[in-house]
Amino acid sequence: MLKKCLLHLKWWVVLYIIMGFAIQFLSSSGIVIFQQILDTAVAANRIGEMSSLIAGYGILLGGTVILNYLDEYPSTHISNSLTERLKIMALSKISRMDYQAYQDLGTGQMIKVIENGASAGSSIIFSFLLRTMHELLPTILFSLLFISFYDPRIMLVIAGGYVIIFLITNLLLKYLYKIKSTILKEQENMSRYSIRGFMELVVFRTNKRYEKEIDKLSQTARKIITTSSRLKMIHEAFFAIFEWFITVIKIIVIFYGIQGILAGDTSLGIVVALLLFIDKIYTPIAIFNVLFVDYRLNRVAYQRLEDFINAPEDKNLETGKEVADIQGKIEFRNVSFDYGKVKALANVSFSIEPGMSVALVGLSGSGKSTIIKLIAGLLKKNEGQILVDGTDIDDLSLNSYYDHISYLSQETPIFDTSIRGNIVFDHTISDEEVYAVLEKVHLKETVLKLPDQLDTLVGERGVKLSGGERQRLAFARILIQRRNVLILDEPVSALDNLTEKSLMETILNEFRNKTIIIIAHRLDSIKEVDKIIVVEKGSVIGEGKFDNLMEHCESFKELWHRKSYGEAAS
Repeated sequence: MLKKCLLHLKWWVVLYIIMGFAIQFLSSSGIVIFQQILDTAVAANRIGEMSSLIAGYGILLGGTVILNYLDEYPSTHISNSLTERLKIMALSKISRMDYQAYQDLGTGQMIKVIENGASAGSSIIFSFLLRTMHELLPTILFSLLFISFYDPRIMLVIAGGYVIIFLITNLLLKYLYKIKSTILKEQENMSRYSIRGFMELVVFRTNKRYEKEIDKLSQTARKIITTSSRLKMIHEAFFAIFEWFITVIKIIVIFYGIQGILAGDTSLGIVVALLLFIDKIYTPIAIFNVLFVDYRLNRVAYQRLEDFINAPEDKNLETGKEVADIQGKIEFRNVSFDYGKVKALANVSFSIEPGMSVALVGLSGSGKSTIIKLIAGLLKKNEGQILVDGTDIDDLSLNSYYDHISYLSQETPIFDTSIRGNIVFDHTISDEEVYAVLEKVHLKETVLKLPDQLDTLVGERGVKLSGGERQRLAFARILIQRRNVLILDEPVSALDNLTEKSLMETILNEFRNKTIIIIAHRLDSIKEVDKIIVVEKGSVIGEGKFDNLMEHCESFKELWHRKSYGEAAS
């Protein structure tokens, strides 16, 4: 994944590295000319003897300033591009991810894994690899090269000292890995707790959960702060050790340099140049040591993103038989499905003819939603066959299959955009058509009263709308789509009885001669469907018309009486 990012930005990377070498060469050459100016000044009688050196020094400094300014553009472009590209790649992964693998990841944890991983991946490439190649490597190379011209022994001592510090760093890294891994886990826990609290205000407030949730967050935050502080202090110790080492070398250079000046063996300019080069080499080597530790620790966070990116994918999304058209015949033949070790469906068989309206009924947990998700291709059966117009669904390209079905889940997904955007998505549809559909779902008058009407923003998950308005808005979307197979997974739970009845009548009328599959808890709304399938404990125990089931299926009759009693009591 990181290699793909580098290849995508390869010409920017090449430009960035070349500019880094040019900047450091000019900077190092400036120190040499400054040394020559000092030594010439000691022996010169007039300023004119030094004018060419001073002019050359000014040109080098000016060139360095200009290059440093120009260098900001590729630097900013690369660093921002890396983070955003990694996030886009993560979203692309979600679009292909196996549905069960997606369900296993909580939203808060997944967001934190992506954020931490994208930040870590960007740091690995830009802060470590590219910064090393652009700034640290040329600085070290040119500084050691110029130091060797003055005194090769100092160059060897500095190089040897760095090797020692580097080895010490590696010995302590295993301990730092454990600390970093602990921090990441706690951050993911904190994200999970906070997302839960942010998104479930009503439930948490009415159940007085916020105090306990805030206490959990506080405990987790304290662990993160304590562990991060310990990690930082150990991390900074590397920098301090090397700074002490360089300080000792500088004292030695000053001591022997003054002796050399007094003895006439060296000049003031050379001693000053050596001190400048030692300062110059100290900064990148110390920074490299810190960056290397960061790099190794970032690998921990990035590996979690890699694990996410390598999660199982739905192979049927882009492979298989292309679906040009759907008649709408769906058949289950001895289908079984397990959630891990839990049996959800066992040898389920039924058939739905093209243009038929069918309702799945049963108690919660009976397997209705599992059947729906199998028909939608989200879940994959363990045994049996699911035939769509005679072809097993596992042999179909799901991306082409989705062009012909509309699926409305019980969560009623509404997106943080306008009312129009939630209905038409990216298609161009006139306002007249949109309002005609809104009228059918009893939303037109409500929308017309809003200041921005169709351009009204509904907020995250449609928070600015009531539950019933969200569900009706979702129905408007599927009415606009008008596809041959309509799948509704308990879509009317927030509607009153009259609105539900009217809306279901609209659906049955608008989608006449198309296949409709409905999960319903309110059995009144499905009396007119062509077939009702009764599901109990993962098996189909009855199917037929409403009156037939009331007469011959005890489970359905019991379900009817239970629902009727519950509605009457409410």
